[in-house]
Formats: sequence, structure tokens, C-alpha cells
Amino acid sequence: MCPGVCKDRLADAFDRFGRVPIEKRKIVVPPDHSAFRSAEDPFWSAGGLLHDGRGRVLLIHHVAAAGWGDAWVTPGGRLEEGETTVDGLRREVREEVGLDATEPVLTRILQQTFSDGTRVRHGYFAQFVARASSTVPRPGPDVREARWFETLPADLAFREDYVADFKRFV
Repeated sequence: MCPGVCKDRLADAFDRFGRVPIEKRKIVVPPDHSAFRSAEDPFWSAGGLLHDGRGRVLLIHHVAAAGWGDAWVTPGGRLEEGETTVDGLRREVREEVGLDATEPVLTRILQQTFSDGTRVRHGYFAQFVARASSTVPRPGPDVREARWFETLPADLAFREDYVADFKRFV
């Protein structure tokens, strides 16, 4: 486990959603990766599949400065101080696509170690599935495109992490 705020976030998530799997992974990233843009260690993020209740999911392309290139990603991002995982998910969805995330279900927590070969940063990602309050996204300033998909595209970042969630919930 982890001390302080990390332990509090895990406890809150488990109280609200029940015990979910915690999966560990190591990821090699370039030196300019967002994991190194903050001194917070470990950092927390939340995001996941946002569906319309009809079998489609909303994915986004970020602006170039976000560092995701042309990969599709799920709405989500870093948690703010004092924020729970579900509150962070809801805020990030509102900021990125202008919608409310309803009926959230926490499906897993990824305990990640990022390394660029010289530095290491630790992070947690709370992965959710939630229903969108509308089918009309209003992309925020960091999003260049938001689109509904009936299947997960091949160029979805971390695609394998979402296959089971897509089959189960969407």
C-alpha cells in the first residue's frame, strides 16, 4: 500500500465501489512524459470508458502539447489535492468533454512505475466505466477532437486495459 493521501484514496474507493483488483506494471516512457511534470510521488489519476448506454464509447484526441500524439485516449487525468478518485473522474470528464459522468463503476486500480532510464516516478490510475449525461460532447481547451466509437479503435492508448470493461459494460 502507500502512506497518507494514497491510503485514504484507496480506502475511499474500496468503501464506495468494493474491493477491485490492483494491478502492478512497469512502463518505459520518454524523458518528457507527463509522469515527470510534477513532484508528486506517487501521483493519482482517474479516467476510463464513458458510454452512451447504446454501446458506444466517447474517446478523445488531446492537443499536441499533452504528449499523446495521435492516439485516442479515454477522458481522465490527474487528481487534485483532496480529491477522491470518483470526484477526480467527474471533474476531468467535465473539463475534457463538458459532460457529467453518471453511474460510475470502478473496475481496477493500476499501480504504475514509470521510468525514462534514469528517473522513476510512481503513480496510480483509477479505471472507471461511467455513463455520459449526453451524447453531445463539448471538448475543452486541451481536447482537439471527441468522437463516439462502436468498437475500441486499434490506436487507443492502453487499449488492452479497456477490452474487458468494454465487453462487460458497453
